[in-house]
Amino acid sequence: MHYLDNFAGLGKQVYILCLVRVLGAISFMASFMTPLLFQDVLGMSSLESGFYISVSYAACIVGTIIGGHIADRMSRRKVAMGIMLIVGITQLWSVFVCRSRMVILPVVIGFGAGYGLFPVISAMVADVCKPEKSTESFSLMYLVQNIGFAVGPAVGGLLFYHHLEGMFWLGTAVCAATVLVLAFFTEDHYDPAQSAAAGLRQGGKKENTLKLLFERRPLFIFICAMLVISMCYQMLNFDLPLQLSNLFGPQDGSRYSGLIWTVNGAVVILLTPLIVSFTKKQHQFRNMSIALVFYAIGFVLNGSSKSVALFYVATAIWTIGEIMINTGSAAFIAANSPATHVARFQSALETCIAAGKTVSPTLYGAMLGVLSFRSCWLLNACVCLAVSAFLVAMYRRYAAPQGGSHE
Repeated sequence: MHYLDNFAGLGKQVYILCLVRVLGAISFMASFMTPLLFQDVLGMSSLESGFYISVSYAACIVGTIIGGHIADRMSRRKVAMGIMLIVGITQLWSVFVCRSRMVILPVVIGFGAGYGLFPVISAMVADVCKPEKSTESFSLMYLVQNIGFAVGPAVGGLLFYHHLEGMFWLGTAVCAATVLVLAFFTEDHYDPAQSAAAGLRQGGKKENTLKLLFERRPLFIFICAMLVISMCYQMLNFDLPLQLSNLFGPQDGSRYSGLIWTVNGAVVILLTPLIVSFTKKQHQFRNMSIALVFYAIGFVLNGSSKSVALFYVATAIWTIGEIMINTGSAAFIAANSPATHVARFQSALETCIAAGKTVSPTLYGAMLGVLSFRSCWLLNACVCLAVSAFLVAMYRRYAAPQGGSHE
């Protein structure tokens, strides 16, 4: 049982919030099907479908900003319940309009609102987790979220072609279950009035979120780096399926694309407890700089691969980098946030990640018009190595003089 010892003794509320996180991730099952919904059911062109997918990611930016802002000003539990009620209503709405273009509106609203859940739950975890168990608590959140993102699309894919309405009914039921768990099994450990008073005594209320973020220079650098990293990572969602289709044909290429994410999920589940044992002892800048080397190696392999097996090897390599980045990100935010801005700083991270996902499809589409797949992957790897070198320099400037502390 030593394999899971890192996740022992985190506290009852952390485990319940992990359940909320996994249910919230499963509720995204319909969102993963939106490209097929727009093209196969509604008959959109790939250009029109891409536009509405970009609109959905833009809605995610709005959702994370609003979710984080409100969650620092009122009961976080109630904010999370409100978000899942909105998502549940959009799922129920979609049941009745899923075969017409009227479904676009609830899909976009639900996608944006659902994204707003993640910074709120991260802030709730920061409120209750033990400081010495912060990395482990957020790592478990990342692990269960990946389980949810693996289960949701799998179930959604099974239901999509033959039981489209059933997919949205199931999404509605998952949202209802999430609200019930929040209502009956979670507690509020955040007092907005008390935190505001503490912030006022410390002068925090006199400054806006962006100014406070910029003043915490390592945190500002971290969030900016995550914007670039999310753009690099999004190439896996955009270029890789096209590359596999080009190499193996549309039918086999789509099947292999799905298996890539199965391998990714399996590596996350198997290796996260082991990797956490290493990353929790290191500053986040060091973890990220090492992780980006794994990204670069995996991306170079993607560019040179001709066999399915080599793509799976590449997936295992870049997934190690993904784990190293994500298991410490929320804990780093929590350790460097004032009490009055925990949710807003978490939402700033989610906003930058969503912004990277919004910009990337257009950027990579333009790149593929003039470059080969191999050249695109090599360029992406070079960007990762450049960011890695930059983070090493930032570690030496800001963290090393303090003994590598997260603070």
